[in-house]
Amino acid sequence: MHVLDSGHSESNYVGPERGSQTTTPAKTTVELDRVTRWTVYRRLQELDIGCDCGGDRPLTVAIHTPTDALQLWSVVQTTTQTKQSLTDHLERCWQQRSLR
Repeated sequence: MHVLDSGHSESNYVGPERGSQTTTPAKTTVELDRVTRWTVYRRLQELDIGCDCGGDRPLTVAIHTPTDALQLWSVVQTTTQTKQSLTDHLERCWQQRSLR
């Protein structure tokens, strides 16, 4: 995954609801292969995260909140990583949690 920040705008983030924002979202460009790009695009739409994807252009995502950024990262990871890699990551998280 290659993420290009196309101009981060200042945020007046005041709450978890998108309607509480008073500025435009940060636009992030994500370059993925064609099949992965459309898979990520459809999942982001299901999550109500604004995005645009057309033809041979990269995926552009509107990040309104930190949660949007985390969901974008998560969707891309689950789409691009192998199941074994995701399983290993989850097991490491569980091990770290049990050490506390």
